[in-house]
Amino acid sequence: MATLKIAIVPVTPFEQNCSIVWDDDTKKAAIVDPGGDLARIQGAIADLKVIPEKILLTHGHIDHAGGAAELAELLSIPIEGSHEADATLLANLAAQSAWPASVR
Repeated sequence: MATLKIAIVPVTPFEQNCSIVWDDDTKKAAIVDPGGDLARIQGAIADLKVIPEKILLTHGHIDHAGGAAELAELLSIPIEGSHEADATLLANLAAQSAWPASVR
C-alpha cells in the first residue's frame, strides 16, 4: 500500500504554504500552490529526492499560483487547476501584485 508524505515549504513574503506531496515508494510528487520563491521549492524537491509530475493549484490568487507557470516550464510538468471560475484571476496574476507608487 502506498504511503503519501507531505512537506510544507513557506514561500513569498506572505509566508504562504506550498506543499510537496509524494508517494514514498515511487517518489512521484505533486507541487501544490507554488506561489513564488522557486529556488526554495526546487531546493526542497532536491532535498526530498522526489520526482515532480504535476503542479496543483487550489485557487487563483498570486500567493498560491504566482510561480506555477515558471515552475511548470522549468520542470516540464503540467499544471492542474484551479477551478475554471478562477480563469480571470490566473490571466491577470500581475495585476494582483500592483501596489500604489507611494503611501501617505
